[in-house]
Amino acid sequence: MRNICCSRALRLLFLLLCIPLAAAAQTITGSVTGTVTDPSGAAIPGAKVAVTNVDTGVTVTDSANSAGIYNVRFLQIGRYKIVTTAPGFSKQNYGPFSLEIDQVAKVDVKLAVGANTTTVDVSESAQPILNTENATLGETFTENTINSVPLNGRDFSQLTVFTPGAVSTDYGAFGGQQSKERDTGGSTVANVNGNRGQSNNYILDGQEINENLNNTIGYTPSPDSLDQIRVISSNANAEFGNVNGGEVLMVTKSGTNKFHGSVFGFLENDNLDANSWTNKYNAPNIIARNPYTQTIFGGTFGGPIFKDKLFFFMDYEGYREHTGGTTQFSVAPAAFRGLTATANCPTGDADLSSLIAAQSLQLYNTQTAGGPTPYANNCVPITNPVAKYLFAHPNIYPLPNTPTTDPTGVQNNLTGPTGSYQKNDQADIKIDWHFWDKNVISARYSQGYAQDGTTKEPIPVQFPSASSYPDHLFTVDWTYAVNPAIVNQARASYARIRYNSGVTTDPSGVFGLNGNSIVGIPSQAQETAGFSQQTFSNASPSTTTAGALAVVSNVGANPTPEIFIDNVFQYSDNLTWQKGKHLLKFGAELTRYQQNSFYPGNDGELGSFTYTGQFTTPVGASTTYGFADFLLGDSGDASVGQVVGRTGQRQYRNAYFAQDDWKVTPTLTLNLGLRYEYDQPIYEVNNKMANINLTTGAVEYAGSVPSANTFANATVCPTRACYSSNYNNFMPRIGFSYQPRAKMVLRGGYGITTYLEGTGANLRLTQNPPFHNDFEAKATYPSGSGATYSGGAPVLTTDGFPTTTPPVTTFYAWKNNLQSAVIQEFSLTTEYQVTNTSSLQVGYVGEIGHHLVDPAYGDQAPSATAPQPYQNIVGLNGTVKITASDANLNYNALQAIFRQHLKGGLEFTANYTYAKALTDDIGYYGAADIQQQYYQQDYYNIGGDYGPAGDDVRHAFSATGTYTLPYGHGQRWGGDSNLIMQELLGGWKLSGSGVAYTGFPVTVTSNAVYSNTVNAYPGAARPQELLPVTIQNRSVAHWFGTAPAMIHACNSDQATATYSTGNGGTATVNCVFAEQPTNAFGNVSTGSLRAPGFLNIDAALQKSFKTYEDQHLDFRADFFNVGNIASYANPDNGIQDTNFGQITSTRSTERHIQLELKYAF
Repeated sequence: MRNICCSRALRLLFLLLCIPLAAAAQTITGSVTGTVTDPSGAAIPGAKVAVTNVDTGVTVTDSANSAGIYNVRFLQIGRYKIVTTAPGFSKQNYGPFSLEIDQVAKVDVKLAVGANTTTVDVSESAQPILNTENATLGETFTENTINSVPLNGRDFSQLTVFTPGAVSTDYGAFGGQQSKERDTGGSTVANVNGNRGQSNNYILDGQEINENLNNTIGYTPSPDSLDQIRVISSNANAEFGNVNGGEVLMVTKSGTNKFHGSVFGFLENDNLDANSWTNKYNAPNIIARNPYTQTIFGGTFGGPIFKDKLFFFMDYEGYREHTGGTTQFSVAPAAFRGLTATANCPTGDADLSSLIAAQSLQLYNTQTAGGPTPYANNCVPITNPVAKYLFAHPNIYPLPNTPTTDPTGVQNNLTGPTGSYQKNDQADIKIDWHFWDKNVISARYSQGYAQDGTTKEPIPVQFPSASSYPDHLFTVDWTYAVNPAIVNQARASYARIRYNSGVTTDPSGVFGLNGNSIVGIPSQAQETAGFSQQTFSNASPSTTTAGALAVVSNVGANPTPEIFIDNVFQYSDNLTWQKGKHLLKFGAELTRYQQNSFYPGNDGELGSFTYTGQFTTPVGASTTYGFADFLLGDSGDASVGQVVGRTGQRQYRNAYFAQDDWKVTPTLTLNLGLRYEYDQPIYEVNNKMANINLTTGAVEYAGSVPSANTFANATVCPTRACYSSNYNNFMPRIGFSYQPRAKMVLRGGYGITTYLEGTGANLRLTQNPPFHNDFEAKATYPSGSGATYSGGAPVLTTDGFPTTTPPVTTFYAWKNNLQSAVIQEFSLTTEYQVTNTSSLQVGYVGEIGHHLVDPAYGDQAPSATAPQPYQNIVGLNGTVKITASDANLNYNALQAIFRQHLKGGLEFTANYTYAKALTDDIGYYGAADIQQQYYQQDYYNIGGDYGPAGDDVRHAFSATGTYTLPYGHGQRWGGDSNLIMQELLGGWKLSGSGVAYTGFPVTVTSNAVYSNTVNAYPGAARPQELLPVTIQNRSVAHWFGTAPAMIHACNSDQATATYSTGNGGTATVNCVFAEQPTNAFGNVSTGSLRAPGFLNIDAALQKSFKTYEDQHLDFRADFFNVGNIASYANPDNGIQDTNFGQITSTRSTERHIQLELKYAF
């Protein structure tokens, strides 16, 4: 009866896992294969091979087939030993050896003739460190490397940079806020083999952990929870997909037959860190470091529930960071608030008489008939309810507390402490159950909750924002050996990754979601706390120079919160069948994405009122004072974003694959695979999507034309997603591995991968009206004089925001043929085993990409005489932003890697890449810290932007390494030394990593805009190059040199420029750069200049103290940028800028020191 119940339970579990076939069939296990032969080389069919995990005691057996081939698949990574037996032959023991993620360890067995009771032990010389079974390229990071190499911010993704072909354009971001929570901007991702950072795929225990709107890492596991990390950079087998860049495979630790764990704590603060180069830039006026404390703490624990059968592992990590400082604001002084009478003004009027003394500015009542009437002594009545409320509550709008030399009493008159925090709590728990001999079930649950916000705010009514990132992930997989030849693995996963960013907080506790009602602004229901932003601006002069009028600091808030919820459901099944010399693999995958979002647009959820001062000064006044208009509630502009509810977008991504790993001869393996993926077009559950038919110019809606439609000739999209399906994602994968000698392997391959970027929420078709509107009301300012005078019509604060649908100025469109990016990968490499534990690999790696997603400026006129497209939708000066898939990339590289496996305490890898990465569009997210525009200069000629990609560096070197001094009991040295010497000299470990790049590309730009020509997207225009670039006397202040021809740009259609020589004279020079011609685009190439190179070295020193048996206490110091080397960022690249060629920041961070204490047992 018990067996019947178990059998039914297994069948039910199989149905749950396998009926909805697939989406994470990516292998995160390892395999052991080989041929069993006799001394003459003849196969020994039926030989028994037992592969045992040394730490768990779990044994998996197989029998050699008729060709003598055995293959043990889906093995948990770890240390293994192999025992091979056959009648009439001696038993052979092999190992132990380490098995890595996605490794196919080739262990050929040659049995000696003899009694089965005779045992032959194989020495270390036969360890499987060469890849002899496929053409896949990549890098594996062991537990020793993960736990030993210093990782700033404890960010695992930093290790991906140390893969051949990987480049980080913003290496300094590791350890910053982005790596400690969620890197929504993609600054802490590596570009792998010329691909965009957003095209990487992050897999934890076979489960996707991506945030799929922005294509970044959704969940960041603790390094102490990870057993291994494997980055596949090229020529993956057919089971891997949904990726163009790096496939980052991670496996969490598992329990063993011994209880083991750790407790740890890290500390970093401003007293340990160096000051930044930026703070010291204007020496001797050095800016002090802000107070800063970072603590990381946690622990791990694992072990057996039932020995050899059921194991558990769990971990927790907490993160706390507090940053303090002092800042200054400009608030309304007491005289401005009218609460008491002054010598000049009665109670209820603001005394702005100081404006007369400061700038001879007389204020006027512009709403009187016949013309402006001056306010006596600049006494302005306070009628705005917002001003009245704020002035009556100095506890939330404080009075000045700092003396100021400003004659108006405004400039920097409030000083107060600031404080911010970041925190994160996350945990994982994993169960591995080996029940019966042929079944293994593994399950993991992960949870994280990261937050950031403000702890101190001098002006509470500025409503600082906060963010939170709750994550929940679950995955379970079942491996079942049908028979020795057929093994099946099924997996089901669920991830809920939420992103709540830029949500305002209310430090005062007064306003909540009723802020506008409290201060007297009519408003719709609020999604965020606070009240609408009150923005003050002064007409010239408005700076803080002597004699200028200081601007009062804004109050209120206009948040643009981004609330995203990603639900990802994944199902997969992967079957392997060893048939003769063929290892056949078949699999299916299914991923269901639910993307729920709320984004109010750039005009903000609470909106803003802008006060310019033109309603309190005469017509044409050169000096105005916006705060005076605020007192009256007369704004010049009121704008607010509005979303008609939240959006819910959906998509399925299905994939199917077949793979044949054919052992043609014992030294030649062919890998023949085919993968097919279908990316369902993304649709919205309530049809809240609109598109433009780019052929007819008509607006099209999903489902039906809504009643709120305002466009003529609007119609219904041909499909629910408003763009067409693509059924052509067939991806062949072909590779070979040839081993001409025991220590040498020649490998090569060709494959295709496809991937569809998310592009965030900003470009989605859900952002179009009437589902999303930006409402704006503009005032009519006073005009005329005498009989023609008009006081205009201000936008009154008490009227609130406009509710009528405004003219559309921005529309988002997706091309009907939008499709996934297609990348062709090819490589030819040689790998050589240098020693028993080290290898060198050198080879060529290339990639060609088409159909990469690119944003395009659709309303650019096709010629100087042609009309601007889509005027029927966005008007003459509007913008149509098109999402297309027309971009291309090209990558060619020589890559070399030397890897020393752990031996004698030493483990390291060193990578060198000589590469060239080209593209005609860097994508919507661009390359972090690289000043390249993601829109093309010329929408009709994308090839004109072809040039170095943002991550193009000619030479790249990276390395990681650890060395434990082999001194003490059981070590190479000092085995007989006394306890004191062992404590003094034993237990020392040195670890480190390094990255060095030559310079990143710099694209020179022009901000000239001409109304009589074909304009590029703002910021995308490039100038005209008139003379060859010549750089003289290069420095940080003048990266492009000091030659006048380089630093002085000509006007459009001019070849010379006149500039001041600084002594009252002028000079004329022939320019290298000039503004682009008035009727054409500039000829400067993308990435034609280069920024400085980059160098960063991190180091760690650790001392271990043995306590009891295998337990030890570790003290470690991490040094990030140990040499405090300033690696400079890109220089200013705008030819009209006064600081053109000047470098004002660094790509590196200043030196940080982190201390750690860990107890391991």
